[in-house]
Amino acid sequence: MSIHVDGVEVLLKDIHLVFADGTTSVCSSSAEEGGRLSFSCGPAKMLFTFSNGVIAIEISSPVPLSGLFVGGFSLDVKGVERVLSLSLHPSFASMYSAAFGYYNALAVERKPSVEKPSDAPEYPPKISGVSHFDFVKGFPCWTYPAITTPNSIPPYTIFTLLNLGNMFGAIATWSGGDLTAYVGEGLRIRLFAGSQRTSISKSAVVTIAFDRDPYKAVEKAVERASTALPVKLRRYKKEPAYLKYFGWCSWNALLTDDLSHENVVKIVRGLLERGVPVKLAIVDDGWQKEVSKGGQWFLRVLAELRASEKKFPQGLGKTVEELKRMGIKLVGLWHTINVHWGGFEKPVAEELGVESYRNPVADSLVPPPQLDKAIEFYTAFHRWVKSQGFDFVKVDNQWIIHALYQGHYTAAKAARNIQAALQLAAQVNGLDILNCMSMAPEDYSNYFASNAMRISIDYIPFWKADAKLHTIFSVYNSLFFSHLAYPDYDMWISYDPYAKIHAVARVFSGGPIYITDRHPEKSDVSLLRMITLPDGEAVRVDEPGLPTRDMLFKDPYNEKVLLKIASRSKHTYAIAIMNVNREGAEIEDELSLEHLPYEVKEQSYAYYMVFSGKWGMATARDRIKVALKELETEVAIFAPLRNGKAVIGLKEFILPPYPIDVAESGDKLFIKSRADGTLIYIENNSLQQTRIQSGGILIL
Repeated sequence: MSIHVDGVEVLLKDIHLVFADGTTSVCSSSAEEGGRLSFSCGPAKMLFTFSNGVIAIEISSPVPLSGLFVGGFSLDVKGVERVLSLSLHPSFASMYSAAFGYYNALAVERKPSVEKPSDAPEYPPKISGVSHFDFVKGFPCWTYPAITTPNSIPPYTIFTLLNLGNMFGAIATWSGGDLTAYVGEGLRIRLFAGSQRTSISKSAVVTIAFDRDPYKAVEKAVERASTALPVKLRRYKKEPAYLKYFGWCSWNALLTDDLSHENVVKIVRGLLERGVPVKLAIVDDGWQKEVSKGGQWFLRVLAELRASEKKFPQGLGKTVEELKRMGIKLVGLWHTINVHWGGFEKPVAEELGVESYRNPVADSLVPPPQLDKAIEFYTAFHRWVKSQGFDFVKVDNQWIIHALYQGHYTAAKAARNIQAALQLAAQVNGLDILNCMSMAPEDYSNYFASNAMRISIDYIPFWKADAKLHTIFSVYNSLFFSHLAYPDYDMWISYDPYAKIHAVARVFSGGPIYITDRHPEKSDVSLLRMITLPDGEAVRVDEPGLPTRDMLFKDPYNEKVLLKIASRSKHTYAIAIMNVNREGAEIEDELSLEHLPYEVKEQSYAYYMVFSGKWGMATARDRIKVALKELETEVAIFAPLRNGKAVIGLKEFILPPYPIDVAESGDKLFIKSRADGTLIYIENNSLQQTRIQSGGILIL
């Protein structure tokens, strides 16, 4: 059977169902039934609905279907040359477990308990099939990019960008109704339920889009999902308040053992005293009064609805109060979607006055999956968070919904209820959400209000390989996830040997910017001043940066090409260039405005390299050579040239245009600055510099 999407034929093949007894029935005898395609699958019936690029599935069966994967189908698209895949397969991060043990310990001056990992690990590793049990054991919450062929797409892929030569296709999988979809080898779609049943309600599971512009294909695939699922595009949702400010987070600075009122206040005060304008703080994992239910970190359970008396003797409210007295504007509190890694004890539910649900994994409780009860639960819990003075929450471990209610509810239905309740409760209590460990379809398919999310595995301090891989993961994941929410590239340490590349990446993320320094006396104040305004506003691009056109199907880790991330800043285009090559080779590459994700409208531009100071003139078709050594980075600003003038911005910032506003009247340019600095501009074919004060206006 074939369907047509944006003028491209897509064949549906290998349609099948899997039953509870382990048997599989191949489906046949398609017939149109009220605008739906009906297939006979042994004793069962499978209905396909295809509309505006959205594939939805319904199933009815006289006998129980599998409680895991109920079946699937394949998509056949002719002429695919290369594929960019984003996969949840846990083997992609196999080298990270040792790195966490080694470098996280070093960051808090502990002796590592594991051997030092390689600075040049193989990536991507060899990926093979994995049982669903092992998939879940791997905490599948992050996606990893890989350049593949259609026949080598990794299992548990959630998004693919197809290169057909003169056309591009985007295939995204979703969680809707009663099903969660994944794509794998040969564009085979697998449908997961999570609960044994005889019927599957109408479930939107796949969106497809084609376009001659790859960025438009991706955008259309996401936009089409918003017509069938409770998800809104980022650009239509409110920007979280915390995105505005530069921040600090307690995680890598203190981990769980060293987190305390005293240490949080001491570090934040130390940063402020050194002139770092921190305005945002996050109290991460470790604040809880908890018990262990098995010795594993993920079986820690919240014992009572309060912080550890040893760490926070006067309660969390006192910590928030003191931080705000020092000038911190917004303070966030970490918790998991099930309140704590292993859930919570009965006294927590009793104090909140809400119902709960028995955790199937540990001797504890978790939020109830029924919508009305979940709303009551999260509303009460977030009311308590708000009463402590917090302004937002970092909600971790969201992928767990996939497994937490297995056997009783389909993962898709439980996730829809839990996510709706979480987001509504946060809004009712005036809290923004920073989502984490949530790159699973059950989560992102339901972000109707949530508008920021971590889009890569955790940052690892001081590890050369992480500076490369974490950046690559974040940039390529942004291609898809930036349409759903503002991308969070995670915190970093400003005195990390590779802090500069981390800082540039965060500026180009378009999302929150926050450090996790333990020692303010070591903080790289000069670097941090390049990414903050004096009032604590974070310097960032106008919209999430995306890999340039020439990078979409290249591998900057294994190929001798420079990673390039493009965005806009005020009146200019901005491109970050990075050498993330595995071998550490010096690489020369080219920049071109033709490679931007946007249509370039002006004919002539002046460009300026922020770190080297090189500058020149360029048209949209010109090629500008850039050479970088291992983990070097550069930022190129392209400003339109009009009447022989082009305004770059303030020399002191990684993103020079950010602190200024430019207005044009006749042949005059009016420049207003929000910071003191050195204004760089081109006039009469020469680079000019002049001092400008905050609030001052310069006329060119």
